[in-house]
Amino acid sequence: MKEEKNKDNERINENIKKLVIARIEAQVPSNLRLSIGSSGSISKEEMIEHVKKGDDIGRKIIESQLRFLRAQASGQITKELVSIE
Repeated sequence: MKEEKNKDNERINENIKKLVIARIEAQVPSNLRLSIGSSGSISKEEMIEHVKKGDDIGRKIIESQLRFLRAQASGQITKELVSIE
């Protein structure tokens, strides 16, 4: 039972990585560099590599993408945009 749950979590994690990579490929311009804390700036290709590896930087990128998607799905972003007017 526990083994099945671990496999499901691995599948979910891989699917989340694929989603984040697809979003980066589709939405991040090639000339854009991302700065995360004291790690310096990284290119689009480096972002994708970090996400694939699942290292600290990759996890931060994934977390920020998931926070954005949750805010978008909950309507929070639309609410904030409307309140700016």
